[in-house]
Amino acid sequence: MRAVAAVILAIWSTWLFSQPAFADKRVALVIGNSAYQKVSPLANPVNDSEAISATFKSAGFDVVELKRDLNVSEMRRALRDFANTVRDADVAIVYYAGHGIEIDGTNYLIPVEPCWSMTSMRSTRPFRWIGF
Repeated sequence: MRAVAAVILAIWSTWLFSQPAFADKRVALVIGNSAYQKVSPLANPVNDSEAISATFKSAGFDVVELKRDLNVSEMRRALRDFANTVRDADVAIVYYAGHGIEIDGTNYLIPVEPCWSMTSMRSTRPFRWIGF
């Protein structure tokens, strides 16, 4: 009986307190890296990034930037340009599909043509994922 009451309460509170999210400016950066040169290429990021980009556009996002197969400088430029775009945004989303690694509890996005070795990565830390 308690389980039924808990389910009913959960459904009722979801219905009561959920309202559509309206924001003045919503922006998204979608990166799909598939064509890796030093490791195995990935098949899914191309399809995933296209699907997510279309989803954001259909959801009414004002800006949806779709970037594919970025090398180090292109990835840095895309992230820097997106940082400028989000300055006056109410909602900002970065979606990444591709290789990534975790070292000592820190996650890294891997460009398709990295200009560093795994041993030098500990000192350079090129793409550190920072939570907002």
